[in-house]
Amino acid sequence: MERIEITTSHNIVVRFELASLMQRILAFFIDTMFLGLYTLFVILVFGEVFYWLLIFPAWAFYHLLFEIFYQGRSLGKLLLKIRVVSLEGRSAKINDYLIRWVFRLIEVVPSLGSVAIIFISSSDKNQRIGDMLANTTVVKERNENEVQLKSIENIEVGEDIMYPAINQFSDSDMLLVKQAINRYMSNPHKNNKEVLNELSTRISDKLNVDIKGMKKLDFLNKVLYEYVILTR
Repeated sequence: MERIEITTSHNIVVRFELASLMQRILAFFIDTMFLGLYTLFVILVFGEVFYWLLIFPAWAFYHLLFEIFYQGRSLGKLLLKIRVVSLEGRSAKINDYLIRWVFRLIEVVPSLGSVAIIFISSSDKNQRIGDMLANTTVVKERNENEVQLKSIENIEVGEDIMYPAINQFSDSDMLLVKQAINRYMSNPHKNNKEVLNELSTRISDKLNVDIKGMKKLDFLNKVLYEYVILTR
């Protein structure tokens, strides 16, 4: 079982289990079968005259569009519960997916995936060329909470906890908090500050706590910190 650790800008360590080569190959075949069935449907219903309009774009842009709109998942990856992630401690961006897609045309399409298989098999992070250049890889969807803070690995749960009810929130909620903090830290303009204020108000109301006199950024960092402690 191969694992990687990705450290976010807030020193949060997220551990992922790498998708196996067989999983990635199987996802590729599922995607190909889906595109084949789609092609057959179009030909039977509309005829080959629609090839350039409906069939070619689907084959050409399927992986790129699916990964952009489904957070690094194609249909095959979705069914096998694997996805593309960035190794830079942030959500993968359109540019990352674009690089992977461009090099798919080079290392997957002409060789039927054999070039990609060689690189994935020989890479310690199971990366093909497109992954290496985009600094991404493919991992299994996490089925357990493996988020930790390096700075609190030796702190017992319950120590210095101000908001024990914070565990009523979800990973998605805390991801939103983390992203809002990241945006504000990188660009502290008015709109990003308003997002912090709105999040602080909603979370404090939910927790039924008074944060008057407390900096919103400090409050959200404390919330994120304690969520990781209580749910790790």
